[in-house]
Amino acid sequence: MKSKWLTIVCIATSFLNANAQHSGNVNSETAKKEMGNYNYNYNNQYQNREVNSIQTTYSNDYEMVINIKGIYNEKATAQRAVFSVLQIGKSAEEVTNLIDDRINKVAKELQEFNKDIEVVSDIITFIPTYEYEAEKKIFNPKTYNEKPSGFELKKNLIIKYKNTNDLNKIMNICAKQEIYDMAKVDYVTSNLDQIRDVLQAKALEEYKQMLTNYSAIMNTDLFKKEKTLTEGYNTIYPMESYKSYSAYSQASINFDPKSQVNQVKKNTTQFYDAALAKSHTFVVNPEITEPTIQLFYDMVIKIKLKEDQLPKNTIIRNNRYYIITAAGDIKPLNL
Repeated sequence: MKSKWLTIVCIATSFLNANAQHSGNVNSETAKKEMGNYNYNYNNQYQNREVNSIQTTYSNDYEMVINIKGIYNEKATAQRAVFSVLQIGKSAEEVTNLIDDRINKVAKELQEFNKDIEVVSDIITFIPTYEYEAEKKIFNPKTYNEKPSGFELKKNLIIKYKNTNDLNKIMNICAKQEIYDMAKVDYVTSNLDQIRDVLQAKALEEYKQMLTNYSAIMNTDLFKKEKTLTEGYNTIYPMESYKSYSAYSQASINFDPKSQVNQVKKNTTQFYDAALAKSHTFVVNPEITEPTIQLFYDMVIKIKLKEDQLPKNTIIRNNRYYIITAAGDIKPLNL
C-alpha cells in the first residue's frame, strides 16, 4: 500500500514539474519568493488575473489620436563571425608567416566546405616584446636602442556566411588552427528598404480599417477630418537582445541528518529575448524560430474632431477680426 502512495506522489510531483517547465527556469526565482517558506496552498492556485489593456487610441472633444505599431522579424541574409587571432614569434618575419599560415589553412578548408563563405583578415596590432635581465641588456650597436626579444601580432578573422548552421563547422575548422576566441556575430540584411515599405503599407491598411470602424462608432466621417502624422523606425539586432541567465536548479533534500549538502555553483549563460508582440498592432513573420533582426515601425495620427469657427485666412487686430479675400483685400469680419 505504501508503494502505491509513493508512486502516486512521484507522478503528481513529476506532473507539476513538467507543467512548470512551460514557463522556463527563468521564473523559478520569482516562484521561490512568492512561495516563501514553501507552505504554498496548491489547492487555491487558480485566480482570475486582472490584465491592464494597452491603450492604442484615445480622444476628447477636440481630437483623436491613433497609435499604430508594427514589428517585422527579418531573417538575416548573411552573418559575419569575427574571430580574434594572436600570434607571437622571435622575429617579425616569423610571426607574420605563422599567423598567415594559420589563416590560409582556415580559408582553404572553408572554401572546400562551402564556396560561398568569404574570409577576410584585419590587422589589429603588431608590437615588439621585450625581456629584461637584472645585469645585462642587449643593445643595437648602431642606434643604442634596446632590441626586442620577439613580436606579437593580432588579427581579426572575419568570416561571412549565409546558413546559420554553418557556424558550427566554421568553429571546428578554426579550432584546428588554435583559433578559439569568437568576438561577435553580426547579422546582415539587404532588405531594409523593402521592409520599411512593407511596414508602412501594413500600417496604412490598419489605419484605414480603424478609421472605417471609428467613423461608424462615432457617426461621423473621420476620413474628411484634418489630420497630422508622425512616424518613426527603429532596428534591433540579435546581439542587442541577449540577456543573462543563471540556472536555478538546487537540491534541498537531506536524507542523512549527519550529511552535509554542498551548494553547487550555478551556471551563468545567456538567452535570446526578442521583443514581444503584445504592445504592437501587427507583426510580420511572427513564426521565425532563430534570432532575427527586428524592425519596428510607429505611426501616430492626430485627427482634429472640431473645425475652427473662423476661416483659416482670418487675422486679428485690436480684438477685431479681418478676412483676407482671394484678391488680397482685407475686409472686416462682423461677428
